[in-house]
Amino acid sequence: MLLAAVLAVPGAVLMAAPGASAEGASWTFAIYVAADNSLEPYWEKTTLPFLQAVPASDDVNIVALLDMKSTSGIEIVKVSGSTVTTVETYGEMDTGDPATLAWWVDRATTLWPSTNFGLSLWDHGYGWQFICSDDTSASSINMTELESAFTDAGEMVDVLAFDACNMAMAEVAYALSLTDLVQYMVASEEYGPGDGLPLDSILTALVSDPAMTPQEFGAVMVDEWGSHYTTTNGGRMTLASIDIAEFGARMGNFNSWSARMMDMLPTYESYYANAVQKSHAMTAIPYFVDMYDLAYHLLDQSGITDTTLRSLTTQVRADVTAYVADFWGGPKMGDCGGITLFWADSNAWYWYGADYLDTQFAADTGWGDFLTALYA
Repeated sequence: MLLAAVLAVPGAVLMAAPGASAEGASWTFAIYVAADNSLEPYWEKTTLPFLQAVPASDDVNIVALLDMKSTSGIEIVKVSGSTVTTVETYGEMDTGDPATLAWWVDRATTLWPSTNFGLSLWDHGYGWQFICSDDTSASSINMTELESAFTDAGEMVDVLAFDACNMAMAEVAYALSLTDLVQYMVASEEYGPGDGLPLDSILTALVSDPAMTPQEFGAVMVDEWGSHYTTTNGGRMTLASIDIAEFGARMGNFNSWSARMMDMLPTYESYYANAVQKSHAMTAIPYFVDMYDLAYHLLDQSGITDTTLRSLTTQVRADVTAYVADFWGGPKMGDCGGITLFWADSNAWYWYGADYLDTQFAADTGWGDFLTALYA
């Protein structure tokens, strides 16, 4: 089908180039390549060769929106085996704008309708603070904006993969849970190498079995990541597939735990500090703390005797194992459960506290109030 429509895109009205669409596939895997930054070389160096190594398939569409720092404009491409076809071209867009992401979700699902839709956000990530930085526009997408992007797009994302660092956070999962439009979130607690997701083996597995469910596809991502990065970063690597509906259903337990942590803060502040000090913190961002391990070390504090707090902490730890559908951790990550929580030290709270209090997670769960009281 030839396309020659005038499309409304974020910030401009632009003419689409002719291109082709496909119908009836089992999966569309769409990549949002926000490479208007230092990661630009990794598209042609690693990700594109990964994609070209995947066998061509009528059942799996592999497509990407490309925004590069060294060039002006946007390309939409389809990769089918070694063949890369430019489907549409546009003027410059801001990939740090949630409206652009919403537009891409809509465009990809329109051009390539399929039974299941997978989306990869390819870029720098900084947990609850941002994803998808655009140097040209000096912008990035925060969690409130991420929520709005998916809500505005209105399309179900069966698997959302963060091909970025440090995005496996409760705060991120919560933003997605508010949309009711994301089934599984695949993300790393830790640093992610420049090579990113090993999409050659991940998508080859999908092409081999296009009938796989979203849960199965998330599990493949986790397994292939583990095989590819077994000892990378000194064994400090993780990837998790998180069931967003299950996460949202269990947030009441977290809210109750957060409130009890707040109530007992005057009594147990020193025990909290000891537990956090012993908990597994991420390499580059030590105030991103693994929730499963944090709960373990809180329960290990013999001075914490409040039965309600201990029961709620036990429940929060059990919840992690319930909503983390699949997890792989390297040799140095054996105490982790797949998802982190922002527990700022005083310095991080000074710099980032005000922004954190603007997140819906901080407001809805009481965790913002807890951290405010901790550093009052």
